[in-house]
Amino acid sequence: MASLTQNQEQHRTLFLDQIKAIMIALVIASHTVLLAGLSSAGVGQLIKDAPLFAAVNLWFVWVCNTFFMNILFLISGYLLPASIQKKGLKYFVKYRLIRLGIPLILSILVINNILPLGGLLIPDSTTFGLPIANLPLHRIGPQWFLLVLLFFNAIYCLWVWHRKTKFSINQKIPFPNWRAWFISAIILGMAEMGMSHFSNFWISLKETNLDGLGYQGMHLWTYGFLFAFGCKAASHHWLERISQRLAIRWFQASLLISFMFLAILITTVQGGDIEVVLQQAWPTLSASIPFVGWGYMAIALYWTQHHEHVGGAWLAEAGKDGFGAYLIHMPILYGSFMSLHRSGLTNIWILSLSASILAIILSFWGSHQLRTIPAIRRII
Repeated sequence: MASLTQNQEQHRTLFLDQIKAIMIALVIASHTVLLAGLSSAGVGQLIKDAPLFAAVNLWFVWVCNTFFMNILFLISGYLLPASIQKKGLKYFVKYRLIRLGIPLILSILVINNILPLGGLLIPDSTTFGLPIANLPLHRIGPQWFLLVLLFFNAIYCLWVWHRKTKFSINQKIPFPNWRAWFISAIILGMAEMGMSHFSNFWISLKETNLDGLGYQGMHLWTYGFLFAFGCKAASHHWLERISQRLAIRWFQASLLISFMFLAILITTVQGGDIEVVLQQAWPTLSASIPFVGWGYMAIALYWTQHHEHVGGAWLAEAGKDGFGAYLIHMPILYGSFMSLHRSGLTNIWILSLSASILAIILSFWGSHQLRTIPAIRRII
């Protein structure tokens, strides 16, 4: 058994915070076109008039969706056992309810209502002129992550309370080999396909206040597995001991599959109806999400901890601001996109890239400023 030295703890936190910053930035970027297209009739038409852009954006969102939320759940699980050990179970439960519960409530009651209410004043908005009773208010939106994380935390805390065992580190147990990776990817891929194609439950959730959970519900088995794996991995420092050879080989396979999908999308755009092809290919794409995601997660974990000097302390500090950036990014993203659009920028490629970069900067900056307030810093 072993415990972390101060230098090991700083190293461990540094590369994980760097990953969090990168993942949150990708979340914001992946929401750019989706949010603007759904919220603005004019932008929606720009996207329809640029089928190649729509195909590449769809590919980008799909690739990101294979790993960015997955790795955030993995890291959340990885940091959990030591946090409970340090704070004590009773205090940790109180701390977690404050840190996740308050932002969730504020998002549903305030933050997520900014866009539909603001749309009443914007003629191009899809909510312009609607009666308030018909507005999509009090939706969970992207804060579905907080609800699911609360649920996973509650399960683990109950397990710790029942087992009454203390967290300890045993590095004698080796990192899981490629067979374990492959088997888990196959099983979870089947679960992803089943949840997304053989059940109408998640489709029906999209029309309720739990809309965000409806869009992510088919991934819950994968999220739960990675959260639990993170908790287990913490006891053996597996993330710090990930195999270079395994990470690179799996990453190469993920790249190959990803670019094969991109080639299919581009070919489809030039020769036919992309929606028909997607309907036919979606079961396969769903089943391949864990397999592709493992490679991207592995290379992110391996590369950042062996090249953490590239991002340095500033990127790790941005990771600490990532939670707040995630909470506030939707209205900032919409404002950035529409401001650039109204300024005369109509090239959808340049518009989307510029809006993404601007929103990422403003979201992290806004979160950093909010965290200078002690009361808010306790929450985000």
